[in-house]
Amino acid sequence: MKFTTEKLVRFHHCDPAGIVFYPQFYVLLHEVQEDFLAHIGFPEHKMVEGGTGVPIVDMKTEFLGMCRHGDVLTMTLELSRIGGASLGMHYEIHASAQAPGAPSALKLRADGVVVYSQVPHGKAVRIPDDLRAALQPYLQTPPETP
Repeated sequence: MKFTTEKLVRFHHCDPAGIVFYPQFYVLLHEVQEDFLAHIGFPEHKMVEGGTGVPIVDMKTEFLGMCRHGDVLTMTLELSRIGGASLGMHYEIHASAQAPGAPSALKLRADGVVVYSQVPHGKAVRIPDDLRAALQPYLQTPPETP
């Protein structure tokens, strides 16, 4: 299962040409992560208040096209791995088509790793069973081999 949300490209995301400035994609990806965690019942701000968090420790990104001010982005997140303390996250960003009826286009693909950690020390700790159970439906199933 994939978590999906939509975001509007706003003025503050863009450079003077009206194109999303690439560091802003990381802000958007983190927003998707926060939205996802809230969706499964573990809002990130509540985790931080309780002394834990999920900082990004690795991110590999493919920029596949430009997004512009006013575009509606469809953003997806699914899990590629659930480890003892870490999660593999796969993100995709599709932009709305400019022409009515045209399909949306894949603009960004990213794979990241977050680590369930104590805040503020950063010491990795085991993902609790209740959070692990909430994450499980979003774990990608590997393709079947013939």
